[in-house]
Amino acid sequence: MKELSIGIARMFKEPHIVKDKRYARLTINNIENIIEIIDKYVKILPFESIIALQKLYSGDIKSFIDTYIDAYLCTPLISLCRERGPRIKCSIYSDSEYIEIYSECFDIELLFSIIFGDLSNLFIFETGYRDGIRFKRSIIFRNLIEMTIPEVMRRNRSKSKEHLFTIPLKTFSNVFEYILKNADEVAELILHIPCLDDKVIELLYRIARTLSNRSRIYVLTTLPTSEIAKRCISNYKNVLISYIEASEFLPRYNITLCNADIVHIGLIINRSHYIVSYEYSYRDNVEVSMVKDRSYIETISLSYLGECLCSA
Repeated sequence: MKELSIGIARMFKEPHIVKDKRYARLTINNIENIIEIIDKYVKILPFESIIALQKLYSGDIKSFIDTYIDAYLCTPLISLCRERGPRIKCSIYSDSEYIEIYSECFDIELLFSIIFGDLSNLFIFETGYRDGIRFKRSIIFRNLIEMTIPEVMRRNRSKSKEHLFTIPLKTFSNVFEYILKNADEVAELILHIPCLDDKVIELLYRIARTLSNRSRIYVLTTLPTSEIAKRCISNYKNVLISYIEASEFLPRYNITLCNADIVHIGLIINRSHYIVSYEYSYRDNVEVSMVKDRSYIETISLSYLGECLCSA
């Protein structure tokens, strides 16, 4: 990947900037192949993604921030950003080659996955420190937008068919085995589970090794407390150790661990399939049900992703 200077650096006198990670979930070796890549890998394509791309490309920055950044950021996150200031909530730099979105307050990749769906896999992301303050930025090349917009418009007019879950699945064990065997079809996985234990950690390792190369994965769980441990039929030490282990290894696979008030187990695949159980703890033989209301699934997906954004 070509090294690009950080636009925000122009605002400071000799800032000390250290980059520690640079990646894109989908690597484009030839921009001419973008349509083929979109056809093969883009399964989640929010309707608003085309408007958001157009606003960025045309330089309508204020409208983009008002509509797609401020609207998604929760009040506690903004307050925390101010309390730990001075920090830059969001800065957008643009030139003839690329557009840079930079923040020291929130996870840009997570926000862009909400707005752009699988198109965010085509963007470059960087993490690092500016004068000791953690930052994350996204780089979107203009020629990528130019070639993507017509294809996105075509895809929005003709929705692609879903190929997952063509057979009935009765337990979580069946579901996870099926997902792991059909890893290429999983663009995004949202797993909410109240109790983390050795069994769940083992499962998360399998998911990470199989899916994390291209899939965006979010794991929502409750913060470990004595009360949570009782509900999990465990003890506080075991729950805490499992939580710490998850918080240490999941980021290495670009998996987001989110703190949320979770009361039952469920997983959402590609914002179109929702499998749930009203059990509190995970077991292989827990029976599951499938939610069929597509509108509800999309709404609950965005709700969970919003909780992740606020807790990241």
